[in-house]
Amino acid sequence: MASALKRPSSAWVLAVALAAYVVCDVLLTPVARVETRPVSGVTSIGLGTLGMLFVGLALAIVSLVLLFRRSRRTSTVAIVAAVLIFPAVIADQTGHFSSFRPPAAIGAIELVQAAAALIVIGAALLTSRR
Repeated sequence: MASALKRPSSAWVLAVALAAYVVCDVLLTPVARVETRPVSGVTSIGLGTLGMLFVGLALAIVSLVLLFRRSRRTSTVAIVAAVLIFPAVIADQTGHFSSFRPPAAIGAIELVQAAAALIVIGAALLTSRR
């Protein structure tokens, strides 16, 4: 008799997606040295979305901590964190973030992070219903 694969819980999926979200967020910062555009080229819209990016990073980390503490607020914090990436991605992809085009690696990381954010939202909604 073949054993069936156990389906991962929505909390586990949320934890993995949040971890991927945090890693992508860190890769988007100059600390990771993937971002090669000069700071002087960032527009005022870019500064605003950059602030949202860092708030989203902080909330994603808080959400991970809340998840391991089994808090009821985890889903809400995770959803807010995930939504905050989209203005930055849209601004960067449309050329409103900086006067310079984004490097190919940044564009790819943004798309991976947007996918991770959608998974975070879905997993958070499933987790909140339990």
